[in-house]
Amino acid sequence: MSDSATLPATELRRDPRLLIAMIALGLAGVATLSVVPLETILPPGVHVPRLMLLIQPAILTMACAALGWWFQQRLGLDAPVLRAVLAGDTWLRPLQRGVAGAAVVAAATAAILVAYGSATQDAATATSQLYIPLIARLGYGGVGEEIIARWGLLTGFMALAMRLGRGRDAAFWIANAAAALLFALGHFGALFAMVPHPSLALMAAVLLANFVPAMGFGWLYRQHGIESAMLAHGGAHMLFAAVAASGLVAW
Repeated sequence: MSDSATLPATELRRDPRLLIAMIALGLAGVATLSVVPLETILPPGVHVPRLMLLIQPAILTMACAALGWWFQQRLGLDAPVLRAVLAGDTWLRPLQRGVAGAAVVAAATAAILVAYGSATQDAATATSQLYIPLIARLGYGGVGEEIIARWGLLTGFMALAMRLGRGRDAAFWIANAAAALLFALGHFGALFAMVPHPSLALMAAVLLANFVPAMGFGWLYRQHGIESAMLAHGGAHMLFAAVAASGLVAW
């Protein structure tokens, strides 16, 4: 990749089918939240139907799908598997290129989650009222959150950093860190809803347990495409679920 300080002046042709496909994937991920009892963490006296609580993540997912689609191709970022499917080409080869890296990041992320779960066992007991089934962790976590945080926010931040004169590599790492930080902070809403007065240690644990893996997901996005990041994110949840099933850590 070149280290140009500005975005290319020429526009690359954007495939609207890619946008439609990304929105469809994102909304499918949001739909898996319908199995999560989100209404149980609402403030006392507030009653909102569960499906109504899905409107905000659905809008955010669609907006980020559009943001990533608008900028990604000019930044050297891609969805190679999905693009190959849409073009009628073989999709197995681009998928295989991202599997090894995804497996490594998934294993490292699962190890972080296990360490986090062990360190916050008492807090986990207090938050057991919000049970998140694996399908939601895979659908919204592995797909929806990657569309929001990597495909959307990381891509948008990278475009902005390059507009401000950063080289391509510097712009990527700035954007990756910014998206990872927002991704981690985004988990604080649920944390405060479930634990009214979390300790600084718990907040730091939540921050680190989400920020560090997010940096790895962002790296996979750049190296092998958004599908590799999705595989790593979803794979980490599957590995953690296997450990949790043994009773070693809280789910």
